[in-house]
Amino acid sequence: MVFAAIVKSVIPYAAPIRRFGASSMARLSVLVLGLAALSAYTVPDLQRAAGDWLAACLWCCLGYFAIDGMLRANLAMRTGTLWAHICSISGLIDIVSVVAVPIALLCGVPSATAWLLASLWVLKLAQDSPGFAQLQRVFVVEAKALASVFALFLIVLVLSSAAMFVIERHAQPTAFNSMPQALWWAVVTLTTTGYGDKVPITDLGRLLGGFVMICGIATFGLSTGILATGFAAETRRRNFIRTWDLVSKVPFFQSLDPAAITEITHLLRLLEIPERTAIIRRGKIGDCMYFIAAGEVQVDVKPEPVRLGAGAFFGELALLGDSVRSANVTTTMPSTLLILDLADFRTFTANHPDLKRAIDAEAQRRMHENQEMRERQRVGGSSTG
Repeated sequence: MVFAAIVKSVIPYAAPIRRFGASSMARLSVLVLGLAALSAYTVPDLQRAAGDWLAACLWCCLGYFAIDGMLRANLAMRTGTLWAHICSISGLIDIVSVVAVPIALLCGVPSATAWLLASLWVLKLAQDSPGFAQLQRVFVVEAKALASVFALFLIVLVLSSAAMFVIERHAQPTAFNSMPQALWWAVVTLTTTGYGDKVPITDLGRLLGGFVMICGIATFGLSTGILATGFAAETRRRNFIRTWDLVSKVPFFQSLDPAAITEITHLLRLLEIPERTAIIRRGKIGDCMYFIAAGEVQVDVKPEPVRLGAGAFFGELALLGDSVRSANVTTTMPSTLLILDLADFRTFTANHPDLKRAIDAEAQRRMHENQEMRERQRVGGSSTG
């Protein structure tokens, strides 16, 4: 009886616990815990005092990642993409993060050394960050430009190291007695690290060193500019595609040509709204419509409230001439909305008369429906009174 009562009391919390365990927040929490335990395990005093507890923590984290990897593989098996998942970067990260430490222990590697392979768990961050996929595309798109900058880096590296070797080998036979040592100096100088272990002492060598430093700053400035520009362009491209998809789903925009839809997407402005925030209040005057880019909102309509997710839109009656809001709309989670203002929309329809005529007809129809609905509600309220 006691056991049954305990199980019955735990059941309501089982589903939220399962959802949290499968979330990216849980994976991040376990990752932070595992890396903290790994760092502590390498401290001799902590290893002697709490080595068993730290090892148990590491094994628990390894077990969690094993279960997480199996769940991903099971999902891929159900969709028939198991081998594609295994050969993907995400699948390889799952495999390496689980098998690396046990294989090292089975091969006789000391546990203190074998557990260092748990640092591979940090690769799990790449699985839950969509920005990595975006960054990968930037590298692919900007590959030629980045290759040109890298070639410039190699040219300056080789030529400067050869010149420094010739200039300084007699003045500093110990520091610059070979081409590899000169290459090390060139790498340190080009990257503007400046360890100071090898420093030119001749006037010509110092002049060359200053030139190499300037070349290093210019080279890394070029690569940074290329990546920043590519990342910004990729972000704009993704946002434009998502916005295009949202706009094209609006019924009275579906007849527009691609150029017109592109024009509308440029009129939208972004708005980030926290959870449980009122967006629209019933009876207020509206002057815009909303597209849900991410998140969820609740529309309080009768007989039951309606929830709208990413890809939906609301408030379009404000663009049709019915400016009085007919329902309350609030966010149920942090949401990202795209807003189309009435003034911008009227400017747009002035250049597209066919759309204006279609919208005017739709506005008349909807306003007539809303007027009838309000009349029925008024009559119903009067009869009830």
